[in-house]
Amino acid sequence: MLRKSGIGKVLQKLPAAPGLSEIHHFLSQAMERRGRQVVVSWSTPDKLVEFLLEIQCPLRGGDTEWRLYKGMGKDRQTLWDYKTCDVLLVYNLIVSSSGEVHHSVQADGAISTAESFRDSSKRRDSYYMQAVQTHELDLFKLSQLGLKDNSWSRGTMELAGDLSLVQIGTLLQSLMEGQLTGCLEINKKNEKARLFFKEGKPVYADIGTMAGEECILEIVTWREGKYEFIPRMRIERENVTQGLEELVLSGVKLKDQINYLKNAGLWPESILLRKHQNLTPQEFDARTAHGSPAPQAALRSLYASIDDQTSLKQIANQLQLGQSKWVPAICHLLDRDLISFSNDFTSVGATENLIPKSIDPTAIHTIMMSLRRSETGMFTYPAFLYFLEQEFFRGYRAGSPLSVMVMEMRVSTGPPDFNREPLEVPVVAEVFRRISQLKRHIDLVAHYETYDYAMILPNTKSAGANVFAQRVVNALLSSPLPGGIHAGKLSLAFGIACIPEDCVDLSYLLAAAEAAKAQAILLAAPVIIYRDLRAANE
Repeated sequence: MLRKSGIGKVLQKLPAAPGLSEIHHFLSQAMERRGRQVVVSWSTPDKLVEFLLEIQCPLRGGDTEWRLYKGMGKDRQTLWDYKTCDVLLVYNLIVSSSGEVHHSVQADGAISTAESFRDSSKRRDSYYMQAVQTHELDLFKLSQLGLKDNSWSRGTMELAGDLSLVQIGTLLQSLMEGQLTGCLEINKKNEKARLFFKEGKPVYADIGTMAGEECILEIVTWREGKYEFIPRMRIERENVTQGLEELVLSGVKLKDQINYLKNAGLWPESILLRKHQNLTPQEFDARTAHGSPAPQAALRSLYASIDDQTSLKQIANQLQLGQSKWVPAICHLLDRDLISFSNDFTSVGATENLIPKSIDPTAIHTIMMSLRRSETGMFTYPAFLYFLEQEFFRGYRAGSPLSVMVMEMRVSTGPPDFNREPLEVPVVAEVFRRISQLKRHIDLVAHYETYDYAMILPNTKSAGANVFAQRVVNALLSSPLPGGIHAGKLSLAFGIACIPEDCVDLSYLLAAAEAAKAQAILLAAPVIIYRDLRAANE
């Protein structure tokens, strides 16, 4: 038994590893007992190995914390530490960490695969491979999709317009590709930004007293404002050295991090709080060095400025940190569980007569689980189509890009037959776990038709989707998958297509992604972008 420490614990002993319904039940318990740990333990059928799962919901909100240990007491070993509210992902993490677990809990939502499903998958795979070999890709038809006039293509080369209709990244790319020289002026409320171009390359930028590349990173996060491009307007000074594409990618990443902080409830006016008052500099470095977005000296200076009384905005001003500096640093400190925040600055008068609405987390998870395949954790194909349509309409209104990646993953048997077999269900669950560690919260992983897989990547162009796809490939090939499937046996073929770069219609988007995937199979290349495929065919 565990001894009670500063935080109360609820210990429960199970006869076997928890199934999906039990994990959901324990999550509900943790939500009801915020700040207290719910601890679950079980043993393998042979009683040789014990596992212990700790679940805790933070008092101030945020994703639930899950920790799985192997062994008990002082000899226990941490297998993984994860923050999520996705019970299916947690279940698959448990399965992937203890290979025999799925055999012992099949009566309660465990992984199981009917032989008929495997047989049908194999037959479908053989038919598909024959189709690829006997039918040529109709690339000409796909190349004639055309970019019809809509909010994605409208006004990107106009000299003046509104950022609510044209995405800033598209506007900057148009100026770069047109190799234009002049000044782009953007007026947003009380702010005015100037960005000077010379033959399509940014050379100078300022926003009030702010100057340099920090301004471009700031501009990329803007979603409103009036812009005007003044041709042939020049400036002698230069303060921008990085390429525009690199700056735009950094700005998009910064925007994602800003959205992460907003979704967590953190605002510039929030009061930053230390979670560990007696943390030594050595302990701080040990917890922040890995994956640090800034030099350790800068992180230590930021952490030292937190006094549980000063707002984030005041601290950033005191240290003279631009948004591109303090946003990644704060995300890193939050991720390392070193700081929290308080929003007591908000006015009470506006909400003093309101009673907070009770939200039932069980209802939310019930709906979520009904849209997923329990054996893999991925969304079903119909759910994929539904969410894809929603993202399509959202992107149309916002003028933001939308990429889709269709993925085929097979096990190659090698000579003499060179058969390519579908992945077994436990392997798919591990693939989903690895992808989940890389993707953003807004990205979606799903089954595609019967045996393939797909991802929805909102607000992402082909280039960004390609970078992400390469990271997925590296993650899948970095270590063997369950069943001893190493890099030499795993066959990957990912096809990427994007709205509005490749088309403006959902059906053509999927057709383009499938065409790119088919070409990846033929060329034995892990990732193919339809844009490159179309360029080669023209």
